[in-house]
Amino acid sequence: MSQITESSNFTRQESFLTAAKMYRVTVKAYTLLPYYFARNGYAFPARHYYFEVTRRCNLRCVMCQYIDWLRSTPVSVQREGELTTEEWLRVINQVQRFSLVTFTGGEPFFRDDFVELLEQASARARTHIISNAVLLTEERARRCADLAPRKVGGAGLNFLGVSIDGPPEVHDRIRGMQGAFQRSMEGVRALVEFRKSGGKQCPVIHVTSVVQADNVDCLARMPQIVAEAGCDVLNLTLEARNWDQGRPQAAGLSSVASGPIVFPNVDHGRLTRALEETRREARRVGVELRLPDMPDRAIVRYYSGDMDLRAFRCGGAWTNLIVSAQGDAYPSCWFLRIGNVRENTLREIWNGPQARAFRKRTRAGLHPPCVGCCFLIHSPRK
Repeated sequence: MSQITESSNFTRQESFLTAAKMYRVTVKAYTLLPYYFARNGYAFPARHYYFEVTRRCNLRCVMCQYIDWLRSTPVSVQREGELTTEEWLRVINQVQRFSLVTFTGGEPFFRDDFVELLEQASARARTHIISNAVLLTEERARRCADLAPRKVGGAGLNFLGVSIDGPPEVHDRIRGMQGAFQRSMEGVRALVEFRKSGGKQCPVIHVTSVVQADNVDCLARMPQIVAEAGCDVLNLTLEARNWDQGRPQAAGLSSVASGPIVFPNVDHGRLTRALEETRREARRVGVELRLPDMPDRAIVRYYSGDMDLRAFRCGGAWTNLIVSAQGDAYPSCWFLRIGNVRENTLREIWNGPQARAFRKRTRAGLHPPCVGCCFLIHSPRK
C-alpha cells in the first residue's frame, strides 16, 4: 500500500472514529436519562428500528439462530405470514424522522420489493442494511449508492454491513456456500466504485465477523481484507446461542430464562492473541476496529464459559425497537413479544404496558439469555 493511500485511509478512519464516538455518546445520553429517572419504564421515542423484512436466506451459516428452521422448512413455507409490501410501507411511514432504520433478515435482498422499501425509508430517515452481499448485484449496488447522502447523518443509506467471517476458504465453510466470499466481495467492490464516482462518504461499509472457534486463528487477516475491498470498518461480534429466532413468535421471558445458558468455546490463549493481533493490524492498515462494549478480558471470559451480567446494563431497550418479518415487535431482543404492527402502531407499542414492564424488570437486573447480546454495555458496579 502506498504512502498516499495509507494517509487517505487514516484520514477516513479519523473521520469515522469522530462520527462514531459522537453517535455513541449521543445514544448513551438518550438512553441514560429515562434509564435512571423514568422508574415507570417510559422511554423517549425510539431512535433505532430493526426491520427484519424476511427470515429467508440464501446461505446456511453454522452459527445462525435460524439454521435449524432454514434447513427443515421449505422456502414456500418460510415466507408465510411475512408482511406485505403495503404493510411494510405503512410501518416505515410511522418511524420517527431522522431516526435510524436497519434492514436485516435473513437476507433482505431475498425480497423482490426490498429496494422499494429501502427507497421509502431513505426518504425520511437514515438507513442501514445488514446483508451477506451475495445478492448485491451491480444494479443494486448502483441504487444503494444513489440513495446514500454525501456525508454521514443525512437522510438516506448511511451504512451497509456485510458479513464476512474470514478469508475465502474459511468464510465459505462457515457460511455454507462455495464461492460466497467471492460473490460478496464483487458486490462490495461495485458499491465502493459507485460511492467513489459519486464523491460520497456514504454508505459507510462495515464488515462484520462473528468471533468463533472456526475463524479465531485468522481474525488478524480481516483488517487487510477489509482495506483491500475499500471498506471502512471491521466489526467483531460475539457468537450468541441462547434463543431460537426461528420460531414465528418468541416463547416469552419466563420460558427462556429457565433454560440452560449455552456459551461458545474458544481457547483463551488463542482468543487473547487474536484480539491483540487484529487490533494491531487494524491500526497498520488504517481500518476502524469495533468490538463489543467490554474489555478484552470480558470477551475472553465469555468464550471460556462465563459472563458476569452484573457488570453490564442493557443498551437497547430504551432506544431500539425490532419488528419481525411477521410483524411481531420486540424491545431490542428476541425473547419477549410486546405487540404486532398489524394490530398497533409503532408508537403504541413502544411505550405500551408490555414494553414499560420489560424495561422496569431489565433495569432491575439482566436476564440469563442476555449473555452475548450485542446491545450489552459494560458498566461494572463500584
